[in-house]
Amino acid sequence: MQVHVRAAAVNPIDWQMIEGNRRLIARRRFPFKPLFDLAGVVTAVGDQVTSFRVGDRVHADNETDGGGASEYVNVPSRLLAHAPTGLDFAESAALPLAGQTALICLDNGRVTAGTRVAVIGASGGVGHFAVQMACTAGAFVVGVSSARNQEFVRLLGADEVIDRNETDLSSSFGADSFDVVIDCVGGREQWIHAQRVLRPGGRFVTIARDEDGVVTPASAVRLASTITARRLRGAGPQGTKYIPVFLKASGVLLQRVNKLVEEGRIHAHISQSFPLTLEGVNAAIDESRAGRTTGKLTLLR
Repeated sequence: MQVHVRAAAVNPIDWQMIEGNRRLIARRRFPFKPLFDLAGVVTAVGDQVTSFRVGDRVHADNETDGGGASEYVNVPSRLLAHAPTGLDFAESAALPLAGQTALICLDNGRVTAGTRVAVIGASGGVGHFAVQMACTAGAFVVGVSSARNQEFVRLLGADEVIDRNETDLSSSFGADSFDVVIDCVGGREQWIHAQRVLRPGGRFVTIARDEDGVVTPASAVRLASTITARRLRGAGPQGTKYIPVFLKASGVLLQRVNKLVEEGRIHAHISQSFPLTLEGVNAAIDESRAGRTTGKLTLLR
């Protein structure tokens, strides 16, 4: 399907791909146009496509070919969903990658009413969705963020917020305090502190790795070994479950995110929007790379 791109959003994976940091695990066809999150209008459909029509407002994490920085892009229909009713293009573009990732985190953490959840990196793209989703599920939610974002995380619905620069989970809470820790930051210390506060059988769900540089053969081996060792350590009903999340985007999953939006349960916070131009894309990527973003960065044509 062909989509006229009207808006896009930036995620760390975008500039990591541009820098070549993921070339060993995510090979791309060239020429490759960046930005995976996009929203726009359908301009052409394939013969076998029945769920979409020309003129439909849609959005997607186009994990196959990116192209959010393009004017027109081909997107497999399996990745597309109709944009939520009432949302503009920028808000729609902010949802796909981060919203789907957050939802998978909650699914893997088995978050339901009464679950005690800590979200590390609660003010970021994935984190701010995870906080809202956990709250709407009826969980007790503690957000971990910088001091400047504490009020923002409270407004998302978190029951408590701690300053990551002043303390950590294990210093602020005792043993057996949480059922689930969702890590949106990464680093070995997150895993260490989580083990001290999770209940027996608790779940550590992470979207990040211990090290976030260039993926080399050696670092890939270390990553695989680390995941295997932590999973083995958590074997058995009392062990801490180590659950890495690797998103497999789909229109079906995105529709679940959209339902939460349309019901008023979650929303995308856009901290800054840029023009969808070459200069705007470069500026948005620089802002994302700086690592200070609250919520999402979007680009609008």
